Parts: sequence; structure tokens; C-alpha cells
Amino acid sequence: MEANTLQNLFLRAVWERDTISIEKLSKHIKAPNNLTPAESLAIYRNNIVGNLSNTLALIYPVCCQLVGENFFNSTGLKFINYFPCSSADLGDYGEEFPDFLANFEPVKHLPYLPDVARLEWHWHRVFYGENTKVLNLQALGKIPEEKWGELIFCLPKNSALLESIYPIHRIWEVNQSGYQGDEIVSLDEGGIKIFLWRQNYDMRIDLPNYQEWELLTAFQGNYPFEIICEKLLDLQPQVDVTSLLPLFAQRGWITDFYIDVPH
Repeated sequence: MEANTLQNLFLRAVWERDTISIEKLSKHIKAPNNLTPAESLAIYRNNIVGNLSNTLALIYPVCCQLVGENFFNSTGLKFINYFPCSSADLGDYGEEFPDFLANFEPVKHLPYLPDVARLEWHWHRVFYGENTKVLNLQALGKIPEEKWGELIFCLPKNSALLESIYPIHRIWEVNQSGYQGDEIVSLDEGGIKIFLWRQNYDMRIDLPNYQEWELLTAFQGNYPFEIICEKLLDLQPQVDVTSLLPLFAQRGWITDFYIDVPH
């Protein structure tokens, strides 16, 4: 039997628990003396599911706390059935979980939960991502004035822009270990725009104002500086790019730049 056929058979036997696939695969499995091939596959599956369940709980601890451990684990099992792991790195697993929650009927009464999960996913990815660079102001100062319009400024490599109609930063905050303060969060507080990034070893949840958000999203689009200035000039109210750029550099919100060379 070809390796690809055997792998597909194994996938159906383990994840779909297809009896025909299990029967065919059993001919290629040497199980311990006290177990049948089907029992060996079941043990293997349980080990995988256990590891994936633990991974979800580690990545989404606030979601777990919000719904309770038992409910979270049962929800995780349903997710795992739909989304088996496709990477050798468990840190890559669970990206689809927020969208899964958005369409999961049992949590429809918690409409903020998918956005909290998105915050947790990006927190996880940023936390384990590459270190943030520091903007080389000396190199930037050497760029000729006539070339500034072609510059493309870069946000921290491991960063994320998140937007929600719910105060998810407060929901996340009050569910952190050791939090002290008002634990009541009203959804009437309204929505929030979040810039999530890492400065050295410190995770940051910054809350940009209107002008800052517009410039951050423009930089995220990798547009040349001249085009960004033109686009933001048309907004009402206008975005003062000239004033914001040095502020972004000071905060660490931009970490690099380059000039895009046409091919």
C-alpha cells in the first residue's frame, strides 16, 4: 500500500473512527498482545485529543474561565473533531477557534466570547513571536527628502490590530490571575480598538485613539508614505501624520522601514 493511501486511511480511522478504515488499517498494525488494533488506535486518538485539549486550554485560559472548565473541554472536543492538528508545532494549533465559537450555538448568549478568543490567540502568537526591533533613527535620517514619499514604515513584526464592539480588553483584564479592582464589566462600555504588541519581554495592550488607529491600519497595509498621507488627508477629521510619526517612533509602534523597489 502506498504511503499516501496509508496516511489517508490512518486519518479516517483515527479522526472519523470509520469502521471500514479501521478494519483495513488493522492489517498493517502490530498491536500489543493484550490489545486489538482498534483498541490501539483508540488509545492513540485519546492521547492526541488530550494533548490538543490541553493546548486549547493553555492558549485560551480566559475563555475557559468565562464558560467553566467542563464546558470548555466539551467545546474543545467538538472543535478538535472539526479541526485536527495539521502542524508538528502545537503552538500553531487553535487559530480557527474564535471563528468556531462565533458559529457555536451553545455560546450565542456570550456574543463577546469570539472576540475575547481572538485577543487570546493574538496574545499567544505575539508572545511566542520574534523579538521586536528598534527603529534605526540614524539610518532613517540618511534617507534623502525626495525619497520619503516612497518609504514604507513597518509595525512591530509581532503585533496585531484588533477591533471589537465589546470591551474585550476589560473582560480579559479582570480574568487575569492576581487582578485587583472592579471585576464588573458592562457591555455598555462600548467597543474598543486594540494595538497588541511586544516590547522586549513586555506584552502591551495599547488603546489607540481615532487618529492613531487610522495611521496604524495604514502602516499595516504597507503603503508608501506619500500614499498614506494622501489617504489620511481625505478623512474627516483629518489625521495629522506629521505629528504622529515621531510619536509612533518614540513609542516603538514603528520598528523598521524600507523603500519598495519595483521588479
